[in-house]
Amino acid sequence: MKSPGAIIPANKIPVLFLMALFGAMSFSAAQEYAPQKENELPLLLHISWSRGPDLPQGFQDSAGGVAGKYILTACGFCAGHNNDKKPGKYPRGFLQKTWALDLTNESKGWQNLPEFPGVARQGLVGLPVGSALYCWGGFNYSEPYCYSDGYQLAQENGTWRWERFPDLPWPISGGMACTIGTTIYVCGGADYDSEHFYTRQDRKGGCERMGARLIAFDTQHAGQGWKRLPECPGTPRWVGAMTSVKGQIYLFGGATGDPYSTVVDNWKFDPAKNEWSRLRDLPIASGNFPSGKIVFKDHYILLCGGYQYAQVANPDGSTRPPYGAPRRFHNTGDYYNDMFVYDAETGLFGRADSMPLNNNLSLTFVHEDTVYMIGGETGGAEVEGVFYGHHPELLLKGRISIVETPPR
Repeated sequence: MKSPGAIIPANKIPVLFLMALFGAMSFSAAQEYAPQKENELPLLLHISWSRGPDLPQGFQDSAGGVAGKYILTACGFCAGHNNDKKPGKYPRGFLQKTWALDLTNESKGWQNLPEFPGVARQGLVGLPVGSALYCWGGFNYSEPYCYSDGYQLAQENGTWRWERFPDLPWPISGGMACTIGTTIYVCGGADYDSEHFYTRQDRKGGCERMGARLIAFDTQHAGQGWKRLPECPGTPRWVGAMTSVKGQIYLFGGATGDPYSTVVDNWKFDPAKNEWSRLRDLPIASGNFPSGKIVFKDHYILLCGGYQYAQVANPDGSTRPPYGAPRRFHNTGDYYNDMFVYDAETGLFGRADSMPLNNNLSLTFVHEDTVYMIGGETGGAEVEGVFYGHHPELLLKGRISIVETPPR
């Protein structure tokens, strides 16, 4: 005789129903945030690449951007060798040096400005607001290794001066940052103790979820200091991309420091509502994207270069294998020449024309119709017939245009 099957007790039906419903909701959520198919990403932007005036030396991971009519860059690090570990052009070490390029007269080249007044370092949170540059934090290889001090660089009666500003609430290196009006927003970042980077907490086990914390500083009311806002619900991270579009803050990618993993979950923050919402995951597992003014036409967000770790970190703390195939210039090297584009209106990713070299942790920003990339970490490459080493003195310029949609 055929068995009638298992009979479910009446008092268990609601529990099983809720379990099934929760499972369906989890699957639906996973589908909602699932990455787009890599081979179906549309080309949204054309970028025509060229060299700008070379910097006085090569380095990576500086702070800066366009302040008034000047490109400013401060601090950074040079490894002192080319990609094959042979001696390079420039000495090894962290920088305090600051330079300016007048965009109205680029032929004059880079101008020396007063050196950064804090200790030499890289990985600062640094952004321009108006005609001034603001810098905080960073790291180096000397105690205390990670920093919280802040400074403003501005012109006074035609003379550039650094001025001390209120410190960060805790030391941060590789924090993500953007501006809305006169306010600077900083999310995440890592603590560093000369051996490890920490994003889930600081080196002492405190500052829980420091890589997800969001803080804000109004440059017009500096005396009020930093204000803490709701933290990002996603994976704690550093060296990700953060920018603003039409009053909304966007956060993409990055890495965790404990253990090193690529972050792919992306988020949007509404300052008016103090609310976070999740976006689609990255189309490939990649990170180390530059932050700041990386938006074209208040619409397209550029995610440049990158690097992929051996695993992906999930928001719940678990890990999984990386996915996708990052692009490399001439299909070689440890770093990438991808140019992903996030369309803030459609909520979808696309691409722009790739960079003419692989690069990681360059200072990158958009000004008018041009994306500028300063220095970075490359495998060594020729650009317009000129060789640039591991830490290049390269100012790479890309003229941006929108790809015309063909008629249907």
